[in-house]
Amino acid sequence: MQKDSTPARELFTCRVPLEVRWRDVDAMGHVNNAVFLTYFEVGRVGYFREVFGKPGSLGSDFPFIIARASCDFLAPAKFGETIDIHVRISRIGGKSFEFEYLMTAQNDGRVVATGSTVQACYDYASGRTIEVPAGFKDAVFRYERTKPTNATG
Repeated sequence: MQKDSTPARELFTCRVPLEVRWRDVDAMGHVNNAVFLTYFEVGRVGYFREVFGKPGSLGSDFPFIIARASCDFLAPAKFGETIDIHVRISRIGGKSFEFEYLMTAQNDGRVVATGSTVQACYDYASGRTIEVPAGFKDAVFRYERTKPTNATG
């Protein structure tokens, strides 16, 4: 069932296809709920590769930690289906930014899930949050079709 608040596909610049693997499916025959956050991660890696040429992770130019994750499960996904993970950065604050996700089935276009994660920019050496780097903001603003909102945080 699609929610009224489901974001339009046109808002998303990045699309990462992913075939549902056998290990992702539970005893009920559909993708287990815990796997969706891993799918979000696959989307984030794809986004960072498109925008920065490499995945965002420890030791990258823009290190971060996940501060919050949410997922709305809207339709089952099954083994062998290809899911498109649409990804965008919808908000950039002072020390954090938010990814938004829209997952759709390639075969029939149904919306499988929506969600978001909030990333805090982080200095692993000092164990503290840091400001979102200007180079990060500049690259995201150049890449995104719909500009992220600015917020503090």
